[in-house]
Amino acid sequence: MNERLADLAIRECVGLHEFFLAWLRPHNGTKLDPARFDRAFDPGFRLVGPDGGVRDRAAIVGWLHDLKEGRGADFRMEVSDFRAVWQEGDAILLEYVETQYLQGKTTQRQSTALLKRASDAPAGMVWVHLQETWLQAAE
Repeated sequence: MNERLADLAIRECVGLHEFFLAWLRPHNGTKLDPARFDRAFDPGFRLVGPDGGVRDRAAIVGWLHDLKEGRGADFRMEVSDFRAVWQEGDAILLEYVETQYLQGKTTQRQSTALLKRASDAPAGMVWVHLQETWLQAAE
């Protein structure tokens, strides 16, 4: 039975952010496979960060490799408030809020992600484009 596209996209979003959390915090010997995020991004993937900077797939994957275990044990992140904005065929535009906690500070960003089905992607969905916008810091 085919899952709804929105359910697949949300599962991919949650799964990738859980992987990022494990990747960015100290591993304590846990083996993580970087292919998880290598395969999650479409070759043409672009990220427009909350600062307005644009990065392509190679820049994002390289940055993630460089930042391995670089956020500290207190780092947390979560994604919430999912909303499917648009979908056509095997593509979906998904909005969500990402909250990060680091060194006593909380930041939030509103994210809009374009994902599409891809059988070789870790959760069956590949990230094509991501736009992030800063939200006022949470209290």
